[in-house]
Amino acid sequence: MRASVLGIVLSVLAVPPAAADFNDAIDNAITGYIRPATTQFAESAADLPGAVSALCEAGTELHAAAFEKAFSDTLRDFSRVQFLRFGPLLDDDRLSRLSFRPDPRGRGQRQIRKLYASKDPSLLSALSLAKKSVAVQSLTALELIAFDKNTDVVLGRSGENRNYTCGFALAIAANVAEIAEATAAAWADPDGYSQLLLSAGPENARYRTATEAMEEIYNSLATGITITKDQDIIPALGKSEDKAKPRRFPFSRSGNSVIYLTGELFGIRDALFSMDLKPLMSSEDQWTLDSLGFEFTNAGNYLEALETPLRDTFANTENYNRVAALSITLSSIQELMSDGVAGALGLAGGFNALDGD
Repeated sequence: MRASVLGIVLSVLAVPPAAADFNDAIDNAITGYIRPATTQFAESAADLPGAVSALCEAGTELHAAAFEKAFSDTLRDFSRVQFLRFGPLLDDDRLSRLSFRPDPRGRGQRQIRKLYASKDPSLLSALSLAKKSVAVQSLTALELIAFDKNTDVVLGRSGENRNYTCGFALAIAANVAEIAEATAAAWADPDGYSQLLLSAGPENARYRTATEAMEEIYNSLATGITITKDQDIIPALGKSEDKAKPRRFPFSRSGNSVIYLTGELFGIRDALFSMDLKPLMSSEDQWTLDSLGFEFTNAGNYLEALETPLRDTFANTENYNRVAALSITLSSIQELMSDGVAGALGLAGGFNALDGD
């Protein structure tokens, strides 16, 4: 009889949390990570237009270094929010307008060349640029015109297209700053998308239950890990060391690949742990979060050990092996997130927001 009662008690303890229990976790994610991270991105992006203007006006090495830092800071903070592939970051196609990648066939570069050939004046205004192809109005486009293949800043240098390039770069920077500000404002609005996530119910056209809202957030985290591994790392690794393609790393042209990959990884980690999920899990399942923290630390150690810029250093066997090990670690993180934590929380979903991306 006692064994029977004990079995019932244990089964109750193992039951996933009720849907309503997820509201606190959702609110934690919004207030503890999403709002401050999108605000930080907006603040760094706001410095980009001034850095472009100063470089184009003065053209000194000091201004080139200041622009390089402003660009890196913007990428760092963008990488920490790019996995939020729902709500404000998808409205008005903001994500694609911020970063047109992956682009293995070089569509962005080809489109930019055509526009240069015609000296299209509409590229010199942020307002008109925003109506152009996403391939020519993003951070990826700014990287193409501001850096050469050796990761050196060429924006502001003398040349036939100097003034046109400076005008184009300023329009891109202003466009990025506007998109970042709009994204942060949308998340800051207490009556906006945050309220939609926190008011699940029969009258909510998007989320009928708090579980659905939680799955939206959690799936974006799991998908973010998939993107980092499958889109940002594996193509660069190639099939073997002698077939590696370091230029396939994100933002390798500007030498910011490690900064971007680190931001991707730790942004997902920080968002995940901001939700304080352990109280929603049985004591038997809480180890999965501890294991995730351990694997994120391992991944971070591999990234920290990489020599930069990867375009130049990836021929180093040690660098290649570190990235290969990082890929294996990300597979472990994927498994823990999709099978371990999600299962313990009773969350469903395909953990794939890449369709149509």
